[in-house]
Amino acid sequence: HAAIGTGAPPHETGIVANTWYRRAAGVEQNGELDPASPVLGVDGAPLAKVEGASAAALRVDGLAEALRAGTGGRGRSVAIAGKARAACFVAGKRPDVVLWYEPAAQAMTTSAAYGARPAWAADLDRAHPVAPLLTRVWALADPDVVGAATGGPDDGPGETEARFPHRLAALGDPAKALRLVPALDELEVDTAIAAIAGEGLGADDVPDLLAISFSAHDYAGHQWGQESWEMFDLERRLDAQLGRLLDVLDVRVGRGRYAVVLTSDHGATRMPDLTGGARILPATIEAAAEAAAAALLGPGDWVEAVSSAMIYARPAVLASPRQAEVLAAMARAVEAVPGVAAVVPMDAAGCASADDRVRRVCGSTVPGESGELLVWPTDGGLVTSYPRGTSHDAPSPDDRTVPVIVYGPGVAPREVTDPVSALAVTATVAKLLGVAPPAAATAAALPY
Repeated sequence: HAAIGTGAPPHETGIVANTWYRRAAGVEQNGELDPASPVLGVDGAPLAKVEGASAAALRVDGLAEALRAGTGGRGRSVAIAGKARAACFVAGKRPDVVLWYEPAAQAMTTSAAYGARPAWAADLDRAHPVAPLLTRVWALADPDVVGAATGGPDDGPGETEARFPHRLAALGDPAKALRLVPALDELEVDTAIAAIAGEGLGADDVPDLLAISFSAHDYAGHQWGQESWEMFDLERRLDAQLGRLLDVLDVRVGRGRYAVVLTSDHGATRMPDLTGGARILPATIEAAAEAAAAALLGPGDWVEAVSSAMIYARPAVLASPRQAEVLAAMARAVEAVPGVAAVVPMDAAGCASADDRVRRVCGSTVPGESGELLVWPTDGGLVTSYPRGTSHDAPSPDDRTVPVIVYGPGVAPREVTDPVSALAVTATVAKLLGVAPPAAATAAALPY
C-alpha cells in the first residue's frame, strides 16, 4: 500500500512489510502502529484495547500531498479501506479523510491522527449500519457453476474453514469475520459513495482523489486460497460492487469526467497443499541459524527474531568482528532447510548489483528496520507458522504479478503485456490528476 501511495520502494518509504520486528520494542509490530494516534469510536472517544494507527512510519510524501501541492490545497483526498494499514498508506501520509472498518467499533472509523470522523460518516452509520451484515449468510446461488469454474471441491486442501454457506458466527467473532466476506466490499462502496457526496468529490474542475483498498479479497485469500470457491464468488461480487460505484460516478460526476486505476498491492502464493509447495516454519529457520552461529561463536542466543521471512541477528552478532562470517554461515545453514531456495543478505549496497534478486531485496532493505537476511522460498513455498491457508511474503512470480487497469478520458483501448513496475501506478494516477508525482516516486507513468 505504501508503494502504491508513494511510488517509492520500501527502501525509501521505511515500510518493510505488514508487520516486522522492532528491535527497540523487542516485539513484532504492525507497520501502521502509532500509540499517539488512538482509533476512534463512533462517539469520537478512543477505543479501548485497539492499537493506535497512522502513517507515522511512512518516511516520504504520497499522492495526497502531491494533490495538495498541485492544486493549492483545493483538491480533496479520501482513503477508504477494510483495514487500518491499507487506509493509512494507500494515498500517502495525510489524506483529508481516512476511514477503515474497525471491528471494535463495528463501523467505518479513523484515528486521532486524521481528526474527527467526518459528519457524513454518522449519516452512513444510520443508512448502512454494520449490525445487519453480521447476521447475513454468505451462500452460493449457483454452486455447480462455481465448482465447474474453479475445477475443485468446495472444501479444497489447505482451506481454513470449509464449505458454503458461511455464517460469520461460525468463522469467529462476527465483527472480525466480516472482513472475510463480500459484505465488507459492499460496506466500502457504501462509504465511497457517501464520501463522493459528503466531500464534494468531482463537483468542480479541481481534481480530487478517492483511493479505495478492498480488503476482503486479502483476508479471504489467506483463509481459503486463490483457487477456492470463496475467492471465485467474492471476486464476482466485488465486480458487481465496482459496477455499482462506477454507475454512481457516471451520474454524480459524469462520464468522461473521472478516471480509474485498478491494481493490487500484491498477488498470493497458490495453496501449498495443492501445489506441493513447502510450509517453512520460522522456528525451523531460527534453529538452523542458531546452530550455525553457535558453531562459530559457541553456545548462546544468536538470533533475535524471524519476522516476515527476515532473520534478525542479536546485537552481539552485529558487534562481533566475525559478523560477516557468522551471517554467511547462517545463510548457508538456512539454505539447507527443505523448501528454501536462497538466503539473501539485506544489504543496502546491493542496489547496484547485476543480480536481479539481490537488487530487488536491496529495494526492500531499510537499515535499522529490516533484518540481516531474507529467506527466499522455492516458488510455491511459504515461510509461515500457519498449518493451513496461504500468504504473500515470498518474492515469487505469483506474489509479484498483479494487474493494472487504467480507464479514463484520453485512454485508448490497448493491452501492455511487457512487465512494468507497480511503482508506476503512482505516477500514472498523478498524471491523470494533472499534478506532479510525489517527490520520491521512482517510475514514470504508464504509457496510456
